[in-house]
Amino acid sequence: MNILRPCEICGKPATDKHHLLSQTKRNRKLYGMLLDLSMNIMYLCNDCHLNKSIPKLTEKEFCEILGIEPRSKSGIKVRRING
Repeated sequence: MNILRPCEICGKPATDKHHLLSQTKRNRKLYGMLLDLSMNIMYLCNDCHLNKSIPKLTEKEFCEILGIEPRSKSGIKVRRING
């Protein structure tokens, strides 16, 4: 699939959308369509998407960016310890 944007890493035509907080079943259940917000998406070419050093967000980071409370038990526990 060609996306009409450049890759955010190398500038080649983007082919993929990378979710900074991954689309696991658990994350989809907890955060639903919030995973598809632009702040959670990077547009990448296939080569850069296969690179293992691309950015990722923890649940805590994702929630802080959105200004929401973590929805998982582990996310709530981390917030209580650090917050």
